[in-house]
Parts: sequence; C-alpha cells; structure tokens
Amino acid sequence: MKAFPQPSSKYEETVCCAGVTEDTRELLRLYPIRYRRLDKADRFDRFDQVEMTTTKAGDHRPESYHVDEDSIHLLEKGSKLNARSKVELWKPFIAPSLKALMEENRTSHKSLGIIRPDPDSLRFRIQQVKETDNADQKVTNLIFQQQISFLEEPLKPLKRPEYSFSYHYTCDGHPHKHQIHDWEVQATLINYQRRYGSEEKALEMMQQEYQENIPKHNLHFIMGTMKAHPQTFIVIGLLRSTIDPQELDRQGVLPV
Repeated sequence: MKAFPQPSSKYEETVCCAGVTEDTRELLRLYPIRYRRLDKADRFDRFDQVEMTTTKAGDHRPESYHVDEDSIHLLEKGSKLNARSKVELWKPFIAPSLKALMEENRTSHKSLGIIRPDPDSLRFRIQQVKETDNADQKVTNLIFQQQISFLEEPLKPLKRPEYSFSYHYTCDGHPHKHQIHDWEVQATLINYQRRYGSEEKALEMMQQEYQENIPKHNLHFIMGTMKAHPQTFIVIGLLRSTIDPQELDRQGVLPV
C-alpha cells in the first residue's frame, strides 16, 4: 500500500508505505520512500515482494521503520499470488472493529491495523478541495524552487489533488467517516479523466466504482495514525478480494 506522495523539505517528496515482513509476519509502516526517485525496475506495486534494509524510526509508533532507499529491490511481482495467498497476508491484522483498534491504541500504542466496514453502510463521498494548507504549500514551493541534489534533476511537480474522497460508514454498528489517503484513489481519477476526456464523466465513474463495485468485493480499510496525532486513525489503503477473509477459517480449501 502506498499513501499519496507528500512534499518534504528534507526528502523532496516522500511516500509512506505499509508492508508485511516475510520472516516475522509483522505489519509495518515504512518511510521515507522517494518512490518517483526509485529505478523503474524497483518501483513496486501492491503485493509485490520487495527487499529493503530498515531500522527502527525515531517515532513513538511501534510499527514505524526507516528505510534505506538504496537498499530497495523488487524481487517478485505480486501478480503471481492467487487471491487466497493475498488474503492470507493481511487477514491476521484485521481488528474486530475500529472501536477495538482504537482501544488497542490507547493500551499498547498500536498504530496500524485493518478493519471491515459494515458492507451495507458504505457511502462514498466526493468533495472539491477549495482551500490549500499554507504550510504544505510553502514546503511545495521550496522543493520546486531548488534542486535537492546536483546529481538529480528536479521531479516534475505532481498535480495537487482537486478532489478529496471519503467513506461514511459504520463498523460493528458504530458510525464513522474518513477521507481516503490511498494513492490509488487519486490515480484512479487521473486515469478516468484521460479515458473519458471529461471531468464530469470521470467523477461519475468514480462514484460508480467506489460506491457500487468495490464494496461488493469484501472491502477492508487499512487504518493508520498520524505522527502528529498518534491517537487519530485515518484510512491509508483499501483492500478487496473475491474471497471473504472469514471464509478462510471455515473452509480448508477455497476456489480462487
């Protein structure tokens, strides 16, 4: 999972990722990753197997690890995994509810987890972004006015998101609403704009995809807290599958 790139005065632009370790099967927060600075051969997608060197970050959140950018190497594409194998990777991190995950945060500082929204409760919302955060804008301007390294050409600025996307939902009966910070949702809008050539049509198709289609595929949210707000969870990724994770406990073998 990759969150939308954020400007950084120190790293130019960073992407925060979530991944599962192969040996200890832990769900970790990995940063800073300058994704657009990676060699194209090492630009990983969801469920890809990636090798990297990490150290515990100077961050009070227990799942946060600092990545050595030069150590990142793509080993195997996730497209080789079947649906069951993918679900088996993330199923162990599903919390009973967001309320239960928040309670774990209070008792053990847990800051990453996965929840399942009540399927019939999901309402997808689109809102135009009208105001720009002044602090973010200052950092963005700084990045694109100076060259971070004499050995690197400046990155082409990413278009600032014009729309925010959120879900209003219940989880175990409790109402919640969260903005989606997954890079995927913004990339989907850009792809639809190119495909349909109309912003109105692109937004219409976004509404259809995220309101009607995606919730049919066992939708789960990856939830994470922010460093500045360690008790506030946000949606940092969307997971879906043709397999219901609960069915893995009920049946030994499932079709994929």
